[in-house]
Amino acid sequence: MNTQIKFDEYKMLIDDSARFSERRQSVTNTYITVNSLLLTAIAFIYKDSGADNLWVVLLPIPLVAAGVYVSIWWYQLIQKYKNLVGLRMNILYKMEDVKELAELEKVYHIEEAEYYPRDEEGNMIADKVTAFSDVEGNLPIMFGILHVIFGGFILVTFFGRVVMSIFS
Repeated sequence: MNTQIKFDEYKMLIDDSARFSERRQSVTNTYITVNSLLLTAIAFIYKDSGADNLWVVLLPIPLVAAGVYVSIWWYQLIQKYKNLVGLRMNILYKMEDVKELAELEKVYHIEEAEYYPRDEEGNMIADKVTAFSDVEGNLPIMFGILHVIFGGFILVTFFGRVVMSIFS
């Protein structure tokens, strides 16, 4: 195969991988914004509900549920992007071994050796890899936990008010 064609294919795959990484970052920014808005809305509704009507205290619960679902969807998207980028990285890693690209600096081999150790068969050792998407995957978990904490606090407050109204 022609060296220029193989090099163009290599460049195209690098650009494609970069676009996926940028898209993943854009998704993360969007979901951070959505989760922040939901948490802010929950806090304002709860704060402004006061003690006038016990049932008004429950108004933020649908937003809490929405926040949990948004966090789950966000986590799933991060995993899909991680798999898509990982697939491209594996292809690029293998492309560096073809004879048409022998003159290239083997950047993906160097990166893999440094940050993504592989076993003798060339498979990544999962428990020794700390990819950016693994760290990024903690964000939706954190936001999901925050939504659950807010929801729990609202329910505890609601039931506390119900009990207080019964005994007063």
